[in-house]
Amino acid sequence: MRHYSFKDITDTFRLFDINKSIQDGLVIAKNQYNTIATIDLQLGNIPLVFCNPSQINQVILNLLINSTHAIKSQKKSSPGKITVKTWVTDDYVFCSIRDDGPGIPDAIRDKIFSPFFTTKMPGEGTGLGLSISYDIIANKHRGSIFVDSPFEGGTMFTISLPLKSQKTKPSVFREDPVV
Repeated sequence: MRHYSFKDITDTFRLFDINKSIQDGLVIAKNQYNTIATIDLQLGNIPLVFCNPSQINQVILNLLINSTHAIKSQKKSSPGKITVKTWVTDDYVFCSIRDDGPGIPDAIRDKIFSPFFTTKMPGEGTGLGLSISYDIIANKHRGSIFVDSPFEGGTMFTISLPLKSQKTKPSVFREDPVV
């Protein structure tokens, strides 16, 4: 959980364990999903990723909380399911977070990364979580974030972070966190 306590400088990138970030994020979000969903962890053997840890933690926590809120919106009598999976290819580390909530209708799918867009009732959300997550992954880390919401329901967000261009900012590289 120490990873979540670091106040990284905005431009500070270092090698970071995405699987550990997911595990710590689940501890932090447990009060949110505890009675709403079960968690299926499928964490692969992935390398450390050169990134800004605080920003990646923010994205992962946001996606976990959004999945919980989606499942909760269905008012199910039994817990839903959130599946978190990581894997690696030659060029990227991937993380997907899938829920069995109601899904995202096609009509609004192209708006979900827009600032202030929300499907929540007034006062329940700002509409900034996915917009900020997109900016962190796509613009600040040169990765990608995709959403898939099949007709039968549920939503899966998949983020990818590049491995090949990890050391593009050597002047701000640290292996050890500043405490």
